[in-house]
Amino acid sequence: MAKSGELSTDWQRSAGDFSCSVCRRKRLPASEFSKKQVEKALESLKSIPDRDIRTGPDVQTITHLSAVCKVCTEERERKEQAEAEARRQEREQAASEVALEPAERIEVSLDCRPFGLTPGSKGPGYMVLKASEGKPAAKAGVRPGWRLVSIAGEACEDLDTNDAQAKLKAAELPVKLIFEAVPGGADFCVSCQEVLAVPLFSRKMRTRPPDKRRCTACVEAAEADGQKEGEEVETSAPKGGGYSGNSKLAELQQLCAETAREGEQVTGLKAVRAGSAVGRGRGRGQGGIRR
Repeated sequence: MAKSGELSTDWQRSAGDFSCSVCRRKRLPASEFSKKQVEKALESLKSIPDRDIRTGPDVQTITHLSAVCKVCTEERERKEQAEAEARRQEREQAASEVALEPAERIEVSLDCRPFGLTPGSKGPGYMVLKASEGKPAAKAGVRPGWRLVSIAGEACEDLDTNDAQAKLKAAELPVKLIFEAVPGGADFCVSCQEVLAVPLFSRKMRTRPPDKRRCTACVEAAEADGQKEGEEVETSAPKGGGYSGNSKLAELQQLCAETAREGEQVTGLKAVRAGSAVGRGRGRGQGGIRR
């Protein structure tokens, strides 16, 4: 079993008495766990209610850490992926059974600029991505997902977004616009900018404002990208205890420093960091002496 001081040297190669809370394996090195799990285990040391705070040459400190090992983490991730795939297939099956209602065409009149319309970047024609709150378009009831089909009596379904915008700017006020609304049984995803069947959105998501609704596939993709980005930040942290600006790494270093101080109290030996300035010359050592 490892002493607190041993845990403060190198968390990846530490011989600490780690155990997995899932598979119950014990006496594992820290390398069997992800950096995130080691951080959580070290953080838990701060909240031990009946921690032994005795010090002295005859007091030996043993640190026991429990976390979820990499093997169990990977197995859990595979299970979650399989469950997510099953849910996706279920959603697609439900969506395929939805009969969409014909899209309603709605006429609005706008008498002042700016209209407050933000177009999407996908698909043919002018698709409304956002109708800014308080602007004429939003006050007239225009919503994300609506497709512009006529400007001042002229059809614009076949125009690309730039040409449609140019016509909107050149139109005399007040201008009559005709939009094709989102069909009944469907909703608009502001992320993939697609009109999709309602089952492809979660119930909670459909309670949000129209300009904040995202389909479940886009939500899951964003969550996966966020987890991947977090893992990349962890693996890019500099070795040897250097500070990278990552707050989690700073917390880990602080915890390591605390365990090093505990080891110093127990053994009477001061911990030495790798690459420290020991034996680098007299001038540096004498500079801190007051006379």
